[in-house]
Amino acid sequence: MNKNAIIITSVGMVIGIAEALLYYNLGQSAGGKFSYKIPPTKEFLKTAGVVLVTSILTAGISGFIESRFQDDKKQIA
Repeated sequence: MNKNAIIITSVGMVIGIAEALLYYNLGQSAGGKFSYKIPPTKEFLKTAGVVLVTSILTAGISGFIESRFQDDKKQIA
C-alpha cells in the first residue's frame, strides 16, 4: 500500500466513522432531543468494519483512476 492509499484510507475512516456516528445518533433521537452517544460495542465494530472496507475501496479506486491519468499523460508527452 503506497503513501497516498494510506492517507486516503485513513481520512476516509475518520470521516466515515464521524458520519456513521452522526447518522446513528440522529436515528436514536428521531422525534426527540438530539443526544450524542457511542453505539454498543458489537454494533460499533460492525459499522467500523463497513467503513474500513469502503475506505479501502475508495483508496483503491482513487489509485486506479490516478494511475490511468498518469498513463494518459505519459502517452501525450
